[in-house]
Amino acid sequence: MSLQTPTLEKVVPQIDNFSGYFTDDPLKISEIYRKNVNISIWQRELDSKLIQAGEYILQENPELQLSEVVDPGNINEIMIKEFGSSKELLTFSNDISKIVNMFCNLFELKKVWLRLDAIDQPMCPRFHADNVKCRLVTTYIGPATQWLSHHKVNRAKLGHGNEGKTDAESGLFSKNSDIQQLCPGHIALLKGESWDGNQGAGIVHRSPHEEGNYKRLYMTIDFVELYLRIYQNTLKGF
Repeated sequence: MSLQTPTLEKVVPQIDNFSGYFTDDPLKISEIYRKNVNISIWQRELDSKLIQAGEYILQENPELQLSEVVDPGNINEIMIKEFGSSKELLTFSNDISKIVNMFCNLFELKKVWLRLDAIDQPMCPRFHADNVKCRLVTTYIGPATQWLSHHKVNRAKLGHGNEGKTDAESGLFSKNSDIQQLCPGHIALLKGESWDGNQGAGIVHRSPHEEGNYKRLYMTIDFVELYLRIYQNTLKGF
């Protein structure tokens, strides 16, 4: 399935207890705009060329930590500069470019903050909700993000509320089967605490917990305001 830019046309959602929206149609990922949806997942499958390109990038760039403010006009140039212009890697660069375009169009943004990382351990090992408006996440290679439906979370146990206990011991969720997990290739929009009217309902998620050694190729796209907030820097042209 080719990546298309979604419109904001609304359809009747398949709501998972007012938490998650799941679709095979990239046009419907815009259901994240619904008040009672805090994660919208396009359940796409990666084709073999993208998987091969991702595996090659992990092999050649085992310490990859790409962090760039990008726009639809320069993303291809940045990707080619980083990874080269071979036919195989252009497939990967074009996929990222299309996702950037989708995110910019969906939220009417001129620029976004893109991060692409090679990971061999959990970046965020504890369940948490982010203080952001909305974040796009996708995993090209390796295990993908885990999350909890809104009605399965005892939010009093987030952060210091866990009293030093693990997620499983704290009472944050009832049983391990409550934990849901994205698949490689899935594109998810995670609604955070800063989305207007979503305070106390940001999607609770964490890095995957997997046994043994593994490598992930993981991408996030954020609003530029988060970049500015973190680095306390003023970028010309914004």
